[in-house]
Amino acid sequence: KEQGAGDKLDDVLSEIPRVREDLGFIPLVTPTSQIVGTQAVMNVMMGERYKSISKEVQALLKGEYGSAPAPFNAELQKRVLEGGEPITCRPADNLSPEMDKLAAELKEKASADSIRLAEGEREVDDVLTYALFPQIGLKFLKNRDNKDAFEPAPEAPQAAAPAKAEAPAAAPAPAGGPETYTVKLNGKAYVVEVSEGGEIGDIQEQPAAQSEAAAPAPSGESIDAPLAGNIFKVNVRPGDQVAEGDVVIILEAMKMETEVRASSAGTVSKVNVSEGDSVAVGDALIEL
Repeated sequence: KEQGAGDKLDDVLSEIPRVREDLGFIPLVTPTSQIVGTQAVMNVMMGERYKSISKEVQALLKGEYGSAPAPFNAELQKRVLEGGEPITCRPADNLSPEMDKLAAELKEKASADSIRLAEGEREVDDVLTYALFPQIGLKFLKNRDNKDAFEPAPEAPQAAAPAKAEAPAAAPAPAGGPETYTVKLNGKAYVVEVSEGGEIGDIQEQPAAQSEAAAPAPSGESIDAPLAGNIFKVNVRPGDQVAEGDVVIILEAMKMETEVRASSAGTVSKVNVSEGDSVAVGDALIEL
């Protein structure tokens, strides 16, 4: 629904077991159920399987979630590893401490954007919020004192107004005279009178209106949003050279990070979005 593609639900439901098979029949429990479902949506929305692979699917194929019950799709894993080797030990053993680094990073961003952070024992809450949701969490911290930045609190439903009495049926019209009908439209009753018309005269064919000249196609190419979501990171600026397949934008959609890649080589002429912007499917992100 968020992606405006409710008509593709059946296609997504068919794609889910195929993605799960490619990912070694991973159990469908949080978070891997969301990983499988989101990749299935991406495959259907983009019209090509694995045209874009979410960051979380890449991590799963690299072994960052541990081993799966069955082997991964070999070609898909090879594409993600890019010549590297999958993790075969306990993934957490390869992690380095990040808390101090994230705290310093958040303070730097807060100072630049005039964000008021919590102090004392609650300071760690803000750091964890930023660590878990770097883009959405930062927006929350920036606006937590501004209720207008978020959806209004739900209100109790109002009692429905009593139904109006239906308009009385019109009396039957005399034979050969106009007939009266009661027509209901959007819950309202309208009384209309219909009488027999005369014979249809000759209909003169009108010349077709000349279509306006088509507007000239814009030069260059537009890189559009494949999904609705929020801009997490912009990797290019006007004037940058990009090659086919370069990651130009990272989009946060359906709680997953999605890479938006250049479909051809060129020079960036315009960047239409900034980090934190919300975009809809088909919005022009970058022009080459």
